[in-house]
Amino acid sequence: MDLHVHSVFSDGKLTPDELAALAARRNVSALAITDHDTLAGAGEKLAACLAHGVECVMGVELSCRLEKKEVHVLSLFADPASSQLGRLREISLFREKRMLRMLERLAGLGIRLELADLEVDKAGVYGRPHLARALVRKGAVRNVGEAFARYLYDGGPVQMEKYELPAAEGIELAKGLGGAAILAHPGVSDLLDDLDRLAGLGLDGIEVYHPRHEGETIARLLTYCREKNLLISGGSDYHEPGDGTEIGLPRTPREFLEPLRERAAARKG
Repeated sequence: MDLHVHSVFSDGKLTPDELAALAARRNVSALAITDHDTLAGAGEKLAACLAHGVECVMGVELSCRLEKKEVHVLSLFADPASSQLGRLREISLFREKRMLRMLERLAGLGIRLELADLEVDKAGVYGRPHLARALVRKGAVRNVGEAFARYLYDGGPVQMEKYELPAAEGIELAKGLGGAAILAHPGVSDLLDDLDRLAGLGLDGIEVYHPRHEGETIARLLTYCREKNLLISGGSDYHEPGDGTEIGLPRTPREFLEPLRERAAARKG
């Protein structure tokens, strides 16, 4: 299974249908398209997975913060009709306003782009990768890496702080959406020493399997989850072809899916 991929509804480059087709070709039997701060496109995601014989796990990835550290929390088996959708819409609106201000800063540097120049699904959310790709298409930079290196890096001339929920609030929102609250890629986010604090905020589980988690990290997280009675998840964090990841890698055992489903089902009542 792969419970962490992104589509055109946030900063991924593939449609849900393209993702589901790729998952089927790679023998992935359950797929969660966990776009950033949105459950937009839920119907399209479900239809795509059904068409390709892949189980659809509704999900969203929430951007949070624990003091100075960035924290990402997945809500798996989330309810696309949740009463908490209004909270996600607030975050989406903030993202749009932030992007407009970033475009203003870019114009001040002599590079003019409009929202329409960013390839974002009309129901999706804006992020820096969209602006980076637009800069490449305009010819202002040679590639996405250069766009970040010159303009979009943290503290750079164009970048602006994004909306991040306090970690405790993000975990509660993940649960409020009816899903299992899972800490994403703690080994990547430098959170291995903060697991107790985050677990104490009410996490349901941890994304143990991730392309950038080495074997030692996976073993450490598996042991931690079993000791603390936390659920286990995994995903590729796939965004686009050539980004260094592949759908279905690392291989996350299907046996961990049912406990996640059961936790979310109990939450929905």
